[in-house]
Amino acid sequence: MTVRTTRRALRPRPPAVRAALGVAGLGLVLVLVGVVLPVWTAIGAADGAVAGAVDVPAGRIAAVTVLGLLVVLALAVGLVLTRRAALAWPLALAALALALVVAVYPLLATAARAVQQGREFIPWVSDLVVRFTG
Repeated sequence: MTVRTTRRALRPRPPAVRAALGVAGLGLVLVLVGVVLPVWTAIGAADGAVAGAVDVPAGRIAAVTVLGLLVVLALAVGLVLTRRAALAWPLALAALALALVVAVYPLLATAARAVQQGREFIPWVSDLVVRFTG
């Protein structure tokens, strides 16, 4: 029985594709360490500092994070499988851009919810003042 090898398996990965892989890998690690961890830490610290008064939209954050992770992984698989530099660089840049958006989303969603809660708080205070002053 002979083993068949495909031409694709024998062809070496071009340097531009290896560079795109390296940039994407390093970029994704930097996004994780430099953006995701500080953002989650800031949200946790803010939520703890106000004793849970800010309603963190954890469900939406989890959904966006999981969906974003799946898409980034799909882009990374495409990047690993490709042998063409013209396809590798757009895949790498798309994975990095999406990773940044997904990393910053929890901060934006929490800030938007805090602003919404602030808008709800002002009429409540005004109503309370009207009730006590008559």
